[in-house]
Amino acid sequence: MLTFLLLAAVQAVPLPAVDGNRLRAGTRCFALSREGQVLGAVRQTVAAATVNGTPVWDIVIHQRLNDGKFDMRDHFVLRRADLSPVSMENQRFGEEHVRVSYAPGKITTIRKGAAPVETAVSGPIWDGNLWGLTFAALPLAGGGHYELPFYQYDKGLGRFVADVVGNETVQTPEGPVEAWVVELDLGRRGKVRYQIGKADHAELGNVAGPFAQTLGGDCSAIGGSGEH
Repeated sequence: MLTFLLLAAVQAVPLPAVDGNRLRAGTRCFALSREGQVLGAVRQTVAAATVNGTPVWDIVIHQRLNDGKFDMRDHFVLRRADLSPVSMENQRFGEEHVRVSYAPGKITTIRKGAAPVETAVSGPIWDGNLWGLTFAALPLAGGGHYELPFYQYDKGLGRFVADVVGNETVQTPEGPVEAWVVELDLGRRGKVRYQIGKADHAELGNVAGPFAQTLGGDCSAIGGSGEH
């Protein structure tokens, strides 16, 4: 009975109004560092597109660390209205690692050399590999608390639980920007804090333990015109 009541309480948390139109098209480069030492770069590209008549965001997050010893590219196609996913593809060193397709009530995950895996879902779902831009699409406000169900190809179904814990000024290559600080408690893995611009909802960076992602990295070694 107690388990049922706790589950009912979790399910009763209302979904926030995720609005993908809060995002803006463009490309940003971040430096990824550990205790101040730069490890590599992350390039984030957001482009407007249309799939079967539906406006979508075509998003690529490409990470290249340690002079190419780690190279990972996530490609998302998300409905522009609410960031609900159409598809997601993960590549490692230029080779497809996993592909996820989203359909009403069903998620299909395909890995090379393995049979497709189907996961049943009921209700809205978001992609668990896209963090900062998902939080940027939330109706952020001081003291805000937000919960979103997600699917992640390794972990399965889960839930983002995020809180606005304050605001701060972020130094960017274009100058200082006022940002909301959005925090997630990952339990034994610690906490991660994302900085989301107040004016344009841009992802400005994040901090997780000794690791930090900040605007202004060198993305010259990442990809090319074929990112999409």
